[in-house]
Amino acid sequence: MVHKASGNMEPFSRDNLFISLYESCKHRQTAIEDAEGLLLAILPGLREQLHNGILTRNQIIETTLSVLKRFDAIAATVYAAYHLQSSSNNLEK
Repeated sequence: MVHKASGNMEPFSRDNLFISLYESCKHRQTAIEDAEGLLLAILPGLREQLHNGILTRNQIIETTLSVLKRFDAIAATVYAAYHLQSSSNNLEK
């Protein structure tokens, strides 16, 4: 489960993470393959952070950004621009 900034809980979606990674890698010719590989690299780090079966949205963002920064600076920037902005918007509500 993912604990959202709004306080709501929702099931973790591997598909949503994949789509987000793909969108961040669209500038690459191998975006689909890259997103698949990145997903496989990110998931173990998220599993390590599970506490009673719960992750926070920020844990997902931070873990994903950490991997993306090592892989491709542009992809990391695209991901951060979308997710950090929407994360701060959720905090303002």
